[in-house]
Amino acid sequence: MRKCVILFILFSMTCYASNLRVVLKNGTPVVTNISKSVFFFNAFKYSKLKKQRVLDMIRSLAKKYGVNVNLAKAIAKIESDYDPKSISKSGAKGVMQLMDKTAKSYGVENPFNVKDNIKGGILFLKHLIKKYHNVKLIAAAYNAGESAVDKYKGIPPFSETERYVKKFLSVYNGSMYISLNSNSRKRENNIVKVGNVFTNIKANLW
Repeated sequence: MRKCVILFILFSMTCYASNLRVVLKNGTPVVTNISKSVFFFNAFKYSKLKKQRVLDMIRSLAKKYGVNVNLAKAIAKIESDYDPKSISKSGAKGVMQLMDKTAKSYGVENPFNVKDNIKGGILFLKHLIKKYHNVKLIAAAYNAGESAVDKYKGIPPFSETERYVKKFLSVYNGSMYISLNSNSRKRENNIVKVGNVFTNIKANLW
C-alpha cells in the first residue's frame, strides 16, 4: 500500500512537474503550482495590506500624542519603508528604527512589537519637535543624534545626515501638499503647537 502511495505521488509530480516550483514565502520554502504572476500578485497584495496596517497605526498614534502625522510617516518611510522587521547596520530596529538606548528611554521592551516601536518613535519625535521646532533639525537629530545637532548648532556636516535630511524633505514635502478650497496651505519649516497638535501649517489656515 505504501509503495502504491509513493508511486502515485511520483506519477503526479511527473505529470505536473512543469508547473511545480519551490518559492520562498515569508522565508519558508513552499512547493506550489500557482503561476508566478498569481503568486507574486498575492504576495504584493499581502505586503501592501501589511504596510497599510502600519500606516494606520502611525496615523492613530501620531494623532494620539499630538505629532504631525505626515512628519511621522516620512520618518518611518525613509527609516524602514514601514518594515517592522528592519534592522540597520548600526543596530536600529523596527518601523521607526529605534536604537536600544532610545527604545529603553521610551519604554519599548521589544522593538519588533510594531505598536510599541511606533509609539516610541513618535514620542521621540515629539521630544525633538519641542526642542527644535524645525523639521530639518528634527530629521537631522533623528539621524545623527541631538548632541551632534547641538554641537554644530544646525545640521551636522556629515554626508550621511545631509543626504538623510534631503531625502526626508523630499518625502515630507511630497506628502504634505494639501488643497483647501482651491488654495494651497503654506508650508513652513518652523513647527508650532495648535491646540494639542504640533504642525508646520500656519494656524490661521486651519
